[in-house]
Amino acid sequence: MMGDRGAHTLDVVNWALKLGAPASIEATCCGLTPEVHPLSSIVTFRFPAREKLPPVKVTWYEGLRPPRPGEMDADLNWPAEGGAIFKGSKGQIMCGVYAESAKLLPLSRHLEYKRPPKTLPRVEDSHEMEWVRAIKEGRPANASFEYSGPLTELCLLGNVAKRVDGPIAWDAANLKVTNLPEANRYVRTEYRVGWEL
Repeated sequence: MMGDRGAHTLDVVNWALKLGAPASIEATCCGLTPEVHPLSSIVTFRFPAREKLPPVKVTWYEGLRPPRPGEMDADLNWPAEGGAIFKGSKGQIMCGVYAESAKLLPLSRHLEYKRPPKTLPRVEDSHEMEWVRAIKEGRPANASFEYSGPLTELCLLGNVAKRVDGPIAWDAANLKVTNLPEANRYVRTEYRVGWEL
């Protein structure tokens, strides 16, 4: 799931928190085999301080629901396809997979909140068509490769962490796990002679 839905779900988290590369990743899995992904997993990413933001922990739940926040109203349901919860010092925000239907928790705070005017560019229809328009107009797409490459790397690191027994320390500059050398076999593929890229 992380390789498929991760880029969609973690996009808003990555963008809003200016995550960059994680310093470490750790996973707990149930039902993982060499042939299939796990039935469920919890992946914890730890990020160092960035710009003026403090260190932050991001937790991914797959195949099971995350703990229900105390601020979540009893009659409020999780988004059907999943989503994200931001826990802040003054409250929490919950949104769907594509950052849709954002709500302050509890809902009483959401109803009191006055939204600011929209200032960020919006994708008119789909991310595929946004990409096509960017090419035709000679401009970067909203999710350019400069942005989406590291976001994809983040998701794939979650999958690497699922395959090893213990936390991994990540050196983004050298694309290398530094504390468990055996984990690097999931980072780079050793191609057969004659099949190298």
